[in-house]
Formats: sequence, structure tokens, C-alpha cells
Amino acid sequence: MPEWRDKGIVLSVRKYGESGIIANILTLEHGRHLGWISNYKNKNVSSHAQPGNLVDVFWKSRLIDQMGNFKIELISSVVGKILDDKIKLQAVISLCTLLEKVLPERQSYSEVFHATQAFINVLLLDDDVSKNTWIEGYVKWEIGILSSIGFSLKLDECAVTGKKSTLYYVSPKTGKAVSKEGAGKFAPKLLLLPYFLGGPKIVGSNFYQDIITGLKITSYFFKNKLLLSINDNKNNFLPNARNRFIEMIEKL
Repeated sequence: MPEWRDKGIVLSVRKYGESGIIANILTLEHGRHLGWISNYKNKNVSSHAQPGNLVDVFWKSRLIDQMGNFKIELISSVVGKILDDKIKLQAVISLCTLLEKVLPERQSYSEVFHATQAFINVLLLDDDVSKNTWIEGYVKWEIGILSSIGFSLKLDECAVTGKKSTLYYVSPKTGKAVSKEGAGKFAPKLLLLPYFLGGPKIVGSNFYQDIITGLKITSYFFKNKLLLSINDNKNNFLPNARNRFIEMIEKL
């Protein structure tokens, strides 16, 4: 009988039967994997299987291509530590639902696992001094996800002039930065590059507006490049949880 043990990040759970659940877990070595967990009514099991939690995973099945069964043990609780911070909580839900949508099953993406774990660890830090600066990290995390799956953005050099200064835009066609001089008449068709990613400091724009500008870039490439490439039915809608996260940022 095939079996393995791994470390994982819980992405989602849904009830299955009277007392069981199907868990979707991003594992370090085995990628995004589904498995059935029994006795979900047990308080330990239900508290461990929360989105964002880091868990030790044991998977076993009769056949390799079957869904199989999970047994999990908690390594680090995330939700319990940020329960009172609604925007951090929504960020975790957003990243979990996004990974569930864009990652194929059972394909190893160890760099995605490490990047996700690192970002979640940043969320758990006390940021009273630098309030909400972690949100920049979320945008960079999304850029990293795109890169890991094959849609790299090159934002450190102008695609037209080769210069690394006066970068102003991102080409929606190539994902490369473009300087103000290099844009020319095509400027209205380009995406604005936010300040924290190397773009211009826009007079009157605040921190959160800059974040939204960055999320517009990743939204475009998720919807118009990545999701169209993996969905034959052109189901390029991003998760509602991510949309709610953006709405929360817009209200800050």
C-alpha cells in the first residue's frame, strides 16, 4: 500500500459524510494533495485542520491514484494567533484559496511551499511599529507564485531601453518593466508599476493605493495568462476570498 509522510500547509477542508472531511493540503514534497480525515468532530482534529496551519501529514491509500487517508498533527497554529486581526486572517484565506485554484494536484512545488511558509511566518510577527507593511510581502508572494508556475515578471530593467532607472510601467504582453521614455505612445496600454516594486513615487498616492496597483498587475497575469492556460473552459475568475482581501485594503 502506498504511503508517505510530509510537512504541509492546510489550504481548505470540506465535510464528507457524518464525521469526516476532505482536506486539501500543500505539502513540501508531494505538492497539493487531497485526503480524507476521519473523526472531524474531535476538537483536536478540527482545530488542527484550519487553513494556514502547518501540519505533519501522513498519507496512506490502497492504490496510488486514489484520494487516500490523511492523519495530521499540528506543528504551528496560524488562525489562532491572528484571529483578532481581520485583514491578516483574510490574507491567509486569500493565499490558501489562490493556491488551491492555480496549483495542479500532486506536482511538487517546494519553492511555493517555502515561500508560503515564510510569508505566513511574517504575518505572525508583531507589526505595531510598521503597521501593515507585510501587505507588500503578499504582493511579492503572488509575483513569486506566477514565477514558479511559469509566468515570470521581470521588473528590474526596461524591456525597451535596457535601463534600470525611471521604470514606470509593466507590459501586459511580456510581464517586463518599461521606462517612461521607452513606453512612448504605448503608455496608455501598459500597467503602472508601483513604487515598492521599483516604479515612480506618485504624488498624492498613499501606501495602500500603491498596494492595489501591485495587485492589479498580479490580477492581470493570473486571469489573462495563468488561468487561461490551465482551464479549457476559460474559468479565469479569481477566488472570492482574494477579492474580499482587496476590498479590505481599499477601505484602509
